[in-house]
Amino acid sequence: MDIYFYNTLTKEKEIFKPINEKQVRIYSCGPTVYKDATIGNMRTNLFQDVLRRVLKYNGYTIKHAMNITDVGHLVSDGDAGEDKMLKSAREEKKTPMEIANHYTKLFFEDLAALNVETPEIVCKATEHIEEMLEYVKQLIENGYAYETSTAIYFDISKLDQYPILSNLNLEEQKAGARVEVDQEKRNPYDFALWIKAPENHLMKWDSPWGPSYPRMAY
Repeated sequence: MDIYFYNTLTKEKEIFKPINEKQVRIYSCGPTVYKDATIGNMRTNLFQDVLRRVLKYNGYTIKHAMNITDVGHLVSDGDAGEDKMLKSAREEKKTPMEIANHYTKLFFEDLAALNVETPEIVCKATEHIEEMLEYVKQLIENGYAYETSTAIYFDISKLDQYPILSNLNLEEQKAGARVEVDQEKRNPYDFALWIKAPENHLMKWDSPWGPSYPRMAY
């Protein structure tokens, strides 16, 4: 059976042609484990499950990776505000890791209750700090990221067609309409990859830029 997907680059529905004839590899964004999952959260997982089952029905094997965001997801839309994990830990009088472990367990219980298959690879952000650090260092060395007094930012001007998949015209967007613009940014829409931690920040790791933590909501 032919499978069609909407291609966000061409803006057309196209027949699916996998890179590997027998295996399909998928990455999906997993939960930020600071609160109970909502119906809206689980809708995403239900869609992914239907996709997996359709692909398997058509003879493909699946290699699906999903992350667990247990650090670095900020409350605000911009690169500021409190880490959601820390906010929840303070409210529930627990450590961030206790919060992460508790809500990760509940999330997988929700998947099981909905008969949603678990991805083949589940990776926690806190278990891949070194890999993320190497990734950010490479971006800086290659000229795609830069350091300010507060963070490491990705320089979107290095990509001529940066917003092409979202179909946004950045020239029509009003900088600062939703969040305050960091004056140290080269471009208003540059986004943080890594954030320098305040002295009292609970979740932080040594890095070339001092104690800091990843900004997961890229």
